[in-house]
Amino acid sequence: MKVHLTSALAVASLTAHAASPIDCAKAANPTEKTICRTPTLLQADARMTAYFEIAIQFVGMGQRGDLGDSQQSFPAVRNRCGTDKTCILAAYKKQTAPLEAVIAHVATNGPF
Repeated sequence: MKVHLTSALAVASLTAHAASPIDCAKAANPTEKTICRTPTLLQADARMTAYFEIAIQFVGMGQRGDLGDSQQSFPAVRNRCGTDKTCILAAYKKQTAPLEAVIAHVATNGPF
């Protein structure tokens, strides 16, 4: 039982960290600064974060781990865009698509 609780806490910690939106007060690189200056990109960041937090509630542990891993690696992918707003928005759309698919599946078929 203790092992399962420890594992659950580790997954919860990973997913909470992975879903953190950009803190514009701490924007550390040109991509984050561009996002913070661009309302459309800030909305994309907030949408992705919200969808992630919703989607992980409706998937099994394996898929939850995959989604968490993807969220955790996303900033590095997004940051390769530099200050190219079109590239950044495309990265957010690509990252958000599987989360939207989970939510659409639940909306159509129910949670389980």
